[in-house]
Amino acid sequence: MTGWDATIAAYLAVVVLAGVVELVGRRPGTATPTFGELVSAIAITLPGRIALFACWWWVGWHFLARSSARVAPHLVDLP
Repeated sequence: MTGWDATIAAYLAVVVLAGVVELVGRRPGTATPTFGELVSAIAITLPGRIALFACWWWVGWHFLARSSARVAPHLVDLP
């Protein structure tokens, strides 16, 4: 298994775990918050909003901006 494969496997594991926690949070009478409730609780404070912005920026940079060179290498050499 290469490093790339391990990274993809780790991200998939995080997504699956997040899905399981979301399903547990949607059960009636549970104390586990859903993803939306968690984000709402974090976004109440200014530092929380800054942290959420930083997380979304990181995701966008690593999955959208940097991956465009792989998907469309002919666009990278534009003047």
